[in-house]
Amino acid sequence: MTIGPLHSFPSLIRDTMNYLCRIALLLTGMFLAASGISLITAVNLGTTPISTVPLVLSVLSGFTFGETTFAVNCFFVFMQWVLLREHFHWQTLLQIPAVFVFSAFIDLTMRLWLPLAPDFYLGRLGMSLFGNVLLASGIVLQLHSRTIVQPGEGVVLAESVFFRKNFGTMKIVNDWTLVAIAAVIGLLFTRSVVGIREGTLISAFLIGFFVKVLLRFFPMKKTKGRETSGAAS
Repeated sequence: MTIGPLHSFPSLIRDTMNYLCRIALLLTGMFLAASGISLITAVNLGTTPISTVPLVLSVLSGFTFGETTFAVNCFFVFMQWVLLREHFHWQTLLQIPAVFVFSAFIDLTMRLWLPLAPDFYLGRLGMSLFGNVLLASGIVLQLHSRTIVQPGEGVVLAESVFFRKNFGTMKIVNDWTLVAIAAVIGLLFTRSVVGIREGTLISAFLIGFFVKVLLRFFPMKKTKGRETSGAAS
């Protein structure tokens, strides 16, 4: 009668350790991604396309960059429900606590990077490029964790399902729509464009490129069945 439980105990330990390792990988990836976004933003050459709206809202409202990032991403979760309706998986709500941690990482790393931003342009440009490498590395680690996707990518997946377009196309449309919205908000309330500069354009092209390169050297392992939670990112 005890053979079954005795045989299953090592498997349970193995599965638990595997899950904890994946969570650690997720958190490390989130921290690196947040560090990359903060570094790109801290050098004042613009921010990543998906972060343009949170940044302009932060400037206008007085809330921190991390707080507005959390608010915008909660809206992305809501949009996933609007677009997917009966196909919306309630596990997707786990994106909210995940992005809460991610947003806290953004505020923490902004405090770390802001004092280190150099005064000369080439130095700031170099740090912005390094930020793109950090962000891409964080994205790859999160992918390898096979856990929870971020709402920013989740809403793109939902859009690709709703509009029946491939993810890559909808990613480009989504990012540049956010840039346009951020520009309009900035012009309406400050008569200037906030957070959109050459660094934004560089990030739009380089992040995807760096992710592809890193995945070529560290490819995703094929797994049986679904291992990810939520519908998104």
